[in-house]
Amino acid sequence: MSGRFGLHNLEKMIGATKQAIRVGRGRSSRRGKTAGKGHKGAGQHASGRAPLLFEGGQTPFYQSQPKHGFTNPNKVTYDPVNLDTIVDFVKEGKLDASKTIDMKAMRDSGVIGKQILHGVKLLGRGQTSFEHKLSIEVSKASKSAVEAVEKNGGTVNEVYHNKRTLQAHLKPHKYEPQKQARPHGKNLKYYQKDQ
Repeated sequence: MSGRFGLHNLEKMIGATKQAIRVGRGRSSRRGKTAGKGHKGAGQHASGRAPLLFEGGQTPFYQSQPKHGFTNPNKVTYDPVNLDTIVDFVKEGKLDASKTIDMKAMRDSGVIGKQILHGVKLLGRGQTSFEHKLSIEVSKASKSAVEAVEKNGGTVNEVYHNKRTLQAHLKPHKYEPQKQARPHGKNLKYYQKDQ
């Protein structure tokens, strides 16, 4: 290549591309007549390839095996939040320590993600170095986290939410205010443990 090198004169390296073989153009082209697809059968057609895991018509292996377990539709998953994470956000000024740090404040500041399924659980990682007086409101909290917060004069308020009240709490601009949800079943025993 002569002259100045630029986008206007870029060329591919020699041998980088090859001319495609034209099929069905006579015996001399190596792919004449049946174009390399053989005689008869589904393989001659474009859609003749067997689907994944197809075993010729017999019962596939994955269908011959028994099923194990199930997916619990009533499973409750809480988003975990640790004490050291809250402290970091307070130091950065993303959380106001003078106000109650609830799930909406955590969501808006980025402590947890935008999608909260069933609530938030406060965990005790960082309890040894925790020295802040905070008021925290979550769905559930571990014993170590509660002890660490109360040791420094703070409070941990555990509030039960169903799906409707949780959405109203996280997005007050979108949902009308809801009455406080009443726990039931296993949750009833948990939220009445301090009463």
